[in-house]
Amino acid sequence: MSKSETTEEVGTIKRRTFVGPWKDVKEFARVYKYLYGDGTDIKQQKLGLIRVNVWTLRRSTLCPAGVLATQTLLEVQHKDLETEGGGSALTENILQTLYASAFTRFFNFMSSTMQVHNMRTMYDTARLLELPSFVVDLRHICAHGQVLPPLDVLRSTVSSCLTWLRDYYWLPQLNTMCDVEASKIRHKDKTQFEENVTKLFIIYDAALECYCKGAHNMKSGKRHVSGKRLAQLRAYYAEQKLETLKDTLELVVQDLISLVKREIAIKDMSEILIVALLNMKYFFSIGESHSSGEPLEFIIAATQSFFRMLAVYGFIEDLFYSLIAVAENELLTENRRAGASFWATRIAAGFVAFRKCKQIYKSELDKNPNTTDLDFTSLNQDNISKTMKRYLIYAGVDLKCTPIFGDSMRRPWVWVVDRNFVTQKINCINQYTAPIVKSLLPLVEPPLTTAEIRGITQLVDAFFGKKVTVKKQLQSAVKNADTIHTAQELLEALKEQNKLEEMMDCDDSPAVSKTKQQFGCWTLENDDEICNWSMAPLGRFPWE
Repeated sequence: MSKSETTEEVGTIKRRTFVGPWKDVKEFARVYKYLYGDGTDIKQQKLGLIRVNVWTLRRSTLCPAGVLATQTLLEVQHKDLETEGGGSALTENILQTLYASAFTRFFNFMSSTMQVHNMRTMYDTARLLELPSFVVDLRHICAHGQVLPPLDVLRSTVSSCLTWLRDYYWLPQLNTMCDVEASKIRHKDKTQFEENVTKLFIIYDAALECYCKGAHNMKSGKRHVSGKRLAQLRAYYAEQKLETLKDTLELVVQDLISLVKREIAIKDMSEILIVALLNMKYFFSIGESHSSGEPLEFIIAATQSFFRMLAVYGFIEDLFYSLIAVAENELLTENRRAGASFWATRIAAGFVAFRKCKQIYKSELDKNPNTTDLDFTSLNQDNISKTMKRYLIYAGVDLKCTPIFGDSMRRPWVWVVDRNFVTQKINCINQYTAPIVKSLLPLVEPPLTTAEIRGITQLVDAFFGKKVTVKKQLQSAVKNADTIHTAQELLEALKEQNKLEEMMDCDDSPAVSKTKQQFGCWTLENDDEICNWSMAPLGRFPWE
């Protein structure tokens, strides 16, 4: 549990937060009632000491000094009471020794709470603790004297010290303590990590803006950014002795990797990274610049290593869902929502590319169990293997326009989307989430058929007023025009299309090839539900 103490200083209340060994305030109050409550007896105090023993096991020497001092005095007091009641046979000398040891430990425990430098004497410590001076004298006799104080003196002093502990420690804590959620405690290392990550993302965003706007180095890039972003970018550029903005982007990614590796134990690391990323300025305007003519190949090449870093450490999925949330948020600006839609669609394309590679590999493995094992983490490297490139090309992935990333050693995944998730997003679809929903369709589990994917895509387009055309075979079936303007018209056309496709499947469609056919240096691949190669013209893909 986290507890708080309050102290008054110059008319203000300062609150100190630290972790205690008890679960919450209720547990602390229950132990206080056992130890100091009205009508408490030795039996109840023992119940309280059982909980105190648990506390000492949880925090050891980090357990509060007031608790340790109370435990020490009560334990020796109970042994004395048991002796008086005939429960044990401790001699007076042994009891004197036990009391003297407990009293010395009590004073040492409470002295350790005084964080005052240049303390000259123990009397100064006692004065600050508001303990009478004779306690110091008694402590000296117990620790260094040749003859221990009388047993009655020790008993009365320990009783007084227990009362003092109640007034000095237990009651003030009970009156000022409050519960604090562990997730809200800001640790020093976590705060420092957040500051470093935020700074690196600001530098990356500024360098990306300069680079995407055509600047090659800092000299030509400084006219594109200003203020704090420019100052931090220039300082980083000079400190690292960089020569190009491209090198700056790569080095920032490497610094982020080093930072994540060093602070890997920090909780909520993904949340910290994503919050910093979502605060980037230019990153979310790229969608607008791309729509106005910025080449997609250039943008993807500039950010490829950045997205691979996010994939390697398992942050890419959390980022994807966060971008969807931004695209759905009606309170945000159109520019930010458009940028979130752009990047979420690109990330989804990366997920689809990865899944297609896995599907192709599984197909080969089913046909030949001796197929060489593949490490899909290699997709996170700059130099992709020839086998992986073959898979990507065979799957129809545009390598220049798609972020390519693979498995994370930290969090391996085969990315899929539940149908209910897609249904939920369709029910609240808007112009920014529409491209994301369409890009997710190949990832749905249970999988959608090609006709279902095409139908949903056309319905979404029709819903937003886009002209949707059907196959040539259906043009005669559409009344008045070969263009569909409404969702209802599209549903009717799709219904006719499905009927026509069923007839074609029964009458005219060639049988699906079960074995590969070799034509010189050309191989005709097997047909499946997604790819019907026998119907594709030479030089064209079945899905084109």
